[in-house]
Amino acid sequence: MDIVVAAYNVSSVPKMLELAKITYGFGIRRFALIKVFGAAAQQIGDLFKLAFKLGGEVLVFNDINDAVEVLKPDVVYALGSKGAKPVERAEGRLLLLVHGADLPFSPRELPPSAVAVYAVEKDIGSAGQLAIALYKLLW
Repeated sequence: MDIVVAAYNVSSVPKMLELAKITYGFGIRRFALIKVFGAAAQQIGDLFKLAFKLGGEVLVFNDINDAVEVLKPDVVYALGSKGAKPVERAEGRLLLLVHGADLPFSPRELPPSAVAVYAVEKDIGSAGQLAIALYKLLW
């Protein structure tokens, strides 16, 4: 399974770096930012520096549809604290979307093929959801 983690709607530098560290820490090489703004956009160089040190890649997109068009995933998971189903392994290339502002995804933001999933039913924030989801997907 080939996984790309994408953080959507990120404005916080610490949140951006935390999500990237979790991604790279699990051995996922590609980390994407979608709709990055504010301080995170101004300090994006810190993310490139971290990625270089850890052997990762950084991709930046304006919206989710751009990411889907370029990455061509077989499955798109929209990770949240509650969803239609628990996260489970998928075949092929997976785009794992995590909300950078700890908000739920609105249906309008997601492509029609996206599947709403959760790692745990409790609200533990996007970083916690991402870490547990990656653990479940990889082991």
